Amino acid sequence: MTPILDRIRHHGGEVTRDKWRLNLRRGRLSDAALAWLRQAHIRVALMAEVWPAHEEWEERAAIREFDGGQSRADAEAEAYQEVMARA
Repeated sequence: MTPILDRIRHHGGEVTRDKWRLNLRRGRLSDAALAWLRQAHIRVALMAEVWPAHEEWEERAAIREFDGGQSRADAEAEAYQEVMARA
């Protein structure tokens, strides 16, 4: 299967990452293609293509939130700093 990012670019779209969030420039992607991209498993696969450390970040944020008692926002921000410090 063609990587998702290649399929987006083929239609004039682009994906960029802002910390742990993705930004999509639509290009010529159809509404159906956008609906496909909104599926949870597709978003996870796309994030893995764009930012391979995403799974580690997600795990670190969950540990900080549930075991450490941090708010989700604080857990995400601190997990991001932790993961990027190792990169």
